[in-house]
Amino acid sequence: MTESDDRLGDDPPLADTESASLPDRSSSLRWAMLWYIAVNLAIGLPLMLVPVQFLDLVGVDDATAIALGGRRWIGAMLVAWAVAGMIIVARPGGRAYFVTAGALQMTFGAGALIYSSVTEEQLGSLWFHTLVTVLFVGSAVYLWVARFRSREAFSR
Repeated sequence: MTESDDRLGDDPPLADTESASLPDRSSSLRWAMLWYIAVNLAIGLPLMLVPVQFLDLVGVDDATAIALGGRRWIGAMLVAWAVAGMIIVARPGGRAYFVTAGALQMTFGAGALIYSSVTEEQLGSLWFHTLVTVLFVGSAVYLWVARFRSREAFSR
């Protein structure tokens, strides 16, 4: 991969004279990916490995936690997104597309959590629901900002 492929992955490479005068905004994509990986692992690993105990920890009553314990696949999906993120960090071609996909995932997740709060259908304790909502909203904003900042550097 060339240096320009490392920067964005979906825009044409810049001439050497142009790239020297622009700030390196690809680091915002790298940090966004690392944040995205951390968020998916923080929620995905416990849901995949110890779902009943995790749900009990966040305030879901025992009967519901046991009933939802068979939903390990949700945690596995989040872990898979995190692993895909790790691959993209290691081989950055196409990073911008993956950051966009991650931003969409966090945006839709945040929207669903906000809707659940408004309709009072949250599962578990209020502190956990609020924490995850804030985490998803913050992650969505961070990923979108990183994506647009990197694109701005290459559109000049």
